[in-house]
Amino acid sequence: MSNKNKIEKKPESIGNTFIGNTPEIKINGVFYKMRRMSLADTFKLLRIIAIGASGIGKEITNLEINVESIIGILVVGFPYAERPIINFLSSLLGVTTEDLNNPEKFPMDSVLEIIDALRRHVDFQVFFKKLNGMLDNPQVKTYLKKISTSSKKDTVGQTKK
Repeated sequence: MSNKNKIEKKPESIGNTFIGNTPEIKINGVFYKMRRMSLADTFKLLRIIAIGASGIGKEITNLEINVESIIGILVVGFPYAERPIINFLSSLLGVTTEDLNNPEKFPMDSVLEIIDALRRHVDFQVFFKKLNGMLDNPQVKTYLKKISTSSKKDTVGQTKK
């Protein structure tokens, strides 16, 4: 495949942060740099959010989608999506799940530092900013409302919220 159709673009920015600068955290004296997030991470993250939202009894289409609300869903969704969250976070940090579960390497409170670094991750911020903008489109809102409130033939009564 030829590179002649490839268009070189300068990095986009959010504030003063350029895409590609990922958070670095220090846990137990060791520095970990989060990797860039890919398309595959999008699906993993959305699955985790859906599991967490369902676990706390929220319909995903009724949630406010922004970085802070997603971080909140991740935190309260831990009991419902523990394994996918551990897999996702270990992948972002470039460590094994065994390492992430080792309290000598990652004590209990380190999850808060990791989640805070995820909140600051430029790819995470850009994705949810763009998703939020897309969800503000009136046609998208109408469609999501329609599919989230449609009734199934085998159910009766009001939908739980």
